[in-house]
Amino acid sequence: MKRKSKTVLWVTALCAALTACGGNGSGGNGQKDSGAETGQTTSAAATEAQTQGQGAGAAQDGKDSIRIAWWGNQDRHNMTIEVLDQYTQETGIPFSYEYTSWNSYFENLATQAVGSNLPDIIQMSTTDIINYSRNGQVIDLQPYIDDGTIDTSYIDKGSLDGGKVDGKQTGFITGVNTVAVAYNKEIFDEAKVEYPSDDWTWSEYLDTAKAVYDATGIQAEIPFLNEPRWVIEAMIRSYGYDFFSEDGNSLPWAEDEKVVSALTGMIKDVYDGVKEGYLVDPEVQVAWSTPEDFYISKGKSSMSYTLSNAYASYSSLLGKELGMVMIPKLDGGSQTGMYLNSNMYWCISANCKDPGAAAGVLNYLINDEAANQVLGADRGISLSSKIREALSSSADMNVYSKNTMDYVGKVSQVVGATNPADPVNSAEAISTLKTNYTTVMYGEMTPEDCVADFIAQAGAILPR
Repeated sequence: MKRKSKTVLWVTALCAALTACGGNGSGGNGQKDSGAETGQTTSAAATEAQTQGQGAGAAQDGKDSIRIAWWGNQDRHNMTIEVLDQYTQETGIPFSYEYTSWNSYFENLATQAVGSNLPDIIQMSTTDIINYSRNGQVIDLQPYIDDGTIDTSYIDKGSLDGGKVDGKQTGFITGVNTVAVAYNKEIFDEAKVEYPSDDWTWSEYLDTAKAVYDATGIQAEIPFLNEPRWVIEAMIRSYGYDFFSEDGNSLPWAEDEKVVSALTGMIKDVYDGVKEGYLVDPEVQVAWSTPEDFYISKGKSSMSYTLSNAYASYSSLLGKELGMVMIPKLDGGSQTGMYLNSNMYWCISANCKDPGAAAGVLNYLINDEAANQVLGADRGISLSSKIREALSSSADMNVYSKNTMDYVGKVSQVVGATNPADPVNSAEAISTLKTNYTTVMYGEMTPEDCVADFIAQAGAILPR
């Protein structure tokens, strides 16, 4: 009865947490991109969009409206509408905007796709762009790069390639983020423990968490309890492997016994930390969904594995500047395990009647400094080095946001490329990993079974 009760408890809490966090994009509330329902807005156009599920800018000179769709929370809606309104004023091109929460966004798109009535510009998730591209529902944007409509002068090749599917530039990454360990400097100072560095190892992380706990009684958070793929991918990459194979049909590291053994040992270390008390109780942490929930934002934990774009929220809530370093590598690893993630994509649908005009809008969203001053890092850190420099030097940017941009810039110097879109069936496989990892933390599954079952399940799921 005890086992059943615990399992039901954490599954229920995890479902609640993921529902609150929203979709599969990386960033926003808690650890994921925000999928909050829309609320009241501050402009007439936005209010109409809220009421009707869409809005429209005023048409000028008889120009056709460009339909643009995205998901997100109310802040994103307001910011996006503001910059689109500005574009209309500058160009005379009006918009019809269609936005919603994550939960209904792709249901709407699927219905529109069946009727060949997709919006002209689509915000696309990392897990859906492959299907839409292979189904011919979004177009190759390379011609609009070649003719100069979309300026990629300030975008590195790795970031640009992150929007390719089967060799075609079917999307532009809206921005990137990465993984990090945030730490509370004051707690470290109290414990008289040295701050971590970017080149630390997994065993050094464990020793640090223990030392701070022994000195202060303050725990570290379980590494990515609700999204273990993010820490496990970093560990695998430190051995020189990508998480998924290039064709998306397998796990390229799964037959390397040294990697499997190291990964199993890492998960065991986390469980041991829970048992020894220097990592947070999983029954507590599994229920966290928003930045306000995380102990790091309350001064109640020493360290937190997090996404880079959550750092500013945590620091702001705490009212103090947190430290931020790269994820440690496994002790037997030969390189950093760091990577950049695509937050989401901008795509142009095959239904678009004027893809050249739509491409001009993408160029504006990517390269216009004033627009990006409004949008900030909501969809990730800009791909454009020029925009990043402008935002970083802006007097309006607070130190927390500046630290985030500087950190992502530092990581981009040590990694080769931005992760491509996840394979078609990856979400189901990752769900298995998530379930197994959490079950281990409750002592109801061994680390060995956790890894072996994930490899077996992924091997069956990914090639489908």
